Amino acid sequence: MIKKLLASLLAVSACFSIGSTSFAADTSISAPFLSLSEISQVSAPQAFFERDIYLKVGQPGQWYSGYTYDVIYSDGACDIGPDFLVTPIRPGLTVVSANHGSYIILFKFHVSY
Repeated sequence: MIKKLLASLLAVSACFSIGSTSFAADTSISAPFLSLSEISQVSAPQAFFERDIYLKVGQPGQWYSGYTYDVIYSDGACDIGPDFLVTPIRPGLTVVSANHGSYIILFKFHVSY
């Protein structure tokens, strides 16, 4: 009885050791290598600025700068046209995020009469 128990224990431990080494042999870790400039670009924090702009209804449209821009919130106060042309339409608030590469400006367009 003891011989059978020891034999089964030996068989189970042999299976675990063979199984664990075969899994370890199949596993390979591939990590992309980044250059020093790529690492600094990834880890460098981006500057963030806010700008409140007060406009009046009927004022002509004005262009604002940015590589790309995204309308974050708008209650219909401004019309945001091509090339970031902002035209006030009615009282309210429009919030736009403009990306300038190394920094981002959050424009808050407050429109009143």
